[in-house]
Amino acid sequence: MMVTKALIVRTTMILTKALTIAAATILYNISALQGYTPNSSINTRNSIKMSNTYNNSKGGSIICAGLSCLDLQLVGCTQSGSEEAIERYDEAVHCAGGSASMTGTTLALLLRSDDDTDTNEQREKVHILTKVGPDFAGNTLLEFYRRAGASTDLVLTDDTARTSMAVLPIYNNGKRGCFVNLACNDGFTSDELLNQLDIAVEDNTVTTSNRPTRAFLFGYPHLMPKMQGDSLRDMLTSARQKLSLNGSNSVLVGVDLNGVDGSDSTAAREALMPSLCEIDVLHLNEDEVMVLSQQDKQANVEEDTVSSEMLSQISSFHEQGCAVVLLSLGSKGAFVSVTPDTKRLQQLSNNEQQPIAISKWIPGTQVRIPAFQIDGEVNANGAGDALFSGFCLAASSWGSTMEQLVYKESSSMSSSDEEKWKVSPQVAGTFASLVAWQRCNAKTRDGNGMKSATQLMQLIHEGKFPDTLEG
Repeated sequence: MMVTKALIVRTTMILTKALTIAAATILYNISALQGYTPNSSINTRNSIKMSNTYNNSKGGSIICAGLSCLDLQLVGCTQSGSEEAIERYDEAVHCAGGSASMTGTTLALLLRSDDDTDTNEQREKVHILTKVGPDFAGNTLLEFYRRAGASTDLVLTDDTARTSMAVLPIYNNGKRGCFVNLACNDGFTSDELLNQLDIAVEDNTVTTSNRPTRAFLFGYPHLMPKMQGDSLRDMLTSARQKLSLNGSNSVLVGVDLNGVDGSDSTAAREALMPSLCEIDVLHLNEDEVMVLSQQDKQANVEEDTVSSEMLSQISSFHEQGCAVVLLSLGSKGAFVSVTPDTKRLQQLSNNEQQPIAISKWIPGTQVRIPAFQIDGEVNANGAGDALFSGFCLAASSWGSTMEQLVYKESSSMSSSDEEKWKVSPQVAGTFASLVAWQRCNAKTRDGNGMKSATQLMQLIHEGKFPDTLEG
């Protein structure tokens, strides 16, 4: 009898948690139908104009592809430490989640025009390429993309599939949990993705002489079973070929990791390693690099030192063809490592009209990047995606354009100063950290008061930074 009572109590507690989440979802959907969308309003910013030259220059396009899901964030969650405890939260907020969504909306917000009279006309066009279903979650994702200013032209809607959804408790310390149903991401194939690119190229949606593709960013292969291993490598190869102008190697290819399963490091390595030769920028965190290194030790990053185990694995990534590794260190910032292979970097330098900034970096460079202090409420959901997207933007041909504009703006800059101010690994990493700093600030993460990409570059050029966060 006592066992039966205990079972009833436990079942009741579990059902209470489930009903709490379900109730939050229902309440949100009702408010959405009434025209209210929490944390999604986008206001015009007061912006400084770096250069009239940029206003009149040709733009580019960036494609953010891969996993997407509609996130239900339970903001302000308590965390007692007990699996069966009834936890509280302050509010339920939907947002566009997953790599394609997070990188795409982050870049779209960053690249909105600095001209207050022309806020809807982006010089840089951001396309999101993902797969959704014809349901509430899919339609809501598309609306979030449009509100941020990203293009939905490449989104594939599968009438037979369900859009992925996730529930994310956002704890009071800024960290988060994640419960996800991957749904249509499980069946998203390389052929489907490449077919969307074929249509876009044929329709001149991307890769034209007036709007060349600067970067192709793909996220979360370990959570996408149809795009792993050799399939991932072949997809990245084909995507680069399709998007490069006149056969030139003019597109930066970046891959963002998430969901790397620590219970099977061999499978995790097999999902990634064959594609390293096609990856220009690989982003991962401390835990993921240790899983891929097949080390039993926990990641151990001291204040000023990246562990020898992680450095060894990063070297292995370079040996297998990866040009740059961007390692997230959480509150301790990030670490950037450039391949020592000069020929690998030279592969990215055969387009003089649209040079990729990364192609001019010094082989073997390794730098540590600080994280910046946030004043106010912290929401770290999407922090890694923001770091990755910002870094790839700066490392692409957009970064090379910024170099030229800074020179034109700084008429008093001496030739020696010009040589010092380049979009180096340090500059790209600092830019990425500033992007993550804005994205993790609950006040600015959705665009309100967010500085544009050109404004962030101006801050770096002038040496004006927020306070550094002590990890």
